[in-house]
Amino acid sequence: MVYRTSVFGLLALALLVSGVSVSASQRMTGVRESQVNDGINSRRDTLLLAQRGNVNENKWFAGVLQSCTRVAKSVKCSVVVRSTEDLGAYVYCGYDNITRLFDIYGNVYPCGQIQIGNQKSEGDRSGLSSRFPQGTPVKVILTFNNVSNQVNEFDTLELHFQYKEFLRFKNIKLPS
Repeated sequence: MVYRTSVFGLLALALLVSGVSVSASQRMTGVRESQVNDGINSRRDTLLLAQRGNVNENKWFAGVLQSCTRVAKSVKCSVVVRSTEDLGAYVYCGYDNITRLFDIYGNVYPCGQIQIGNQKSEGDRSGLSSRFPQGTPVKVILTFNNVSNQVNEFDTLELHFQYKEFLRFKNIKLPS
């Protein structure tokens, strides 16, 4: 059998095939773009921040644990938080011992002081209410007291928001 194909037929076939591949390519690109742009202030920003620290996110917030440092018998941790939408939120510290730092030996340290901007609160019932503009970085500084000088590694830091779940950071090492 001999098949004869005109130049027009080949051109039409080439356009059809290339059109399908362009369309499929566009669909694939669309998936990648939606995955990249999904999240808080674009996933790109979160990934860039992740290179500098320990990152966690939930439905309302993304946080980057910038650092934890020892100050005498305390450990001070700095977290930059971005919200998915304009939110007012109460950030727990000492209230019900719900914002906590867990060392690798199983000891739990409740938050003793919280600072957001120029606001500070400390003690057993401490916490702060703050506005979190969508996508804007807000620094939260937490202090945990009575931490042994022998402890230089922590398993988990949990930062709790009223009605907004929590952010959890893992594998935290103090600088030597």
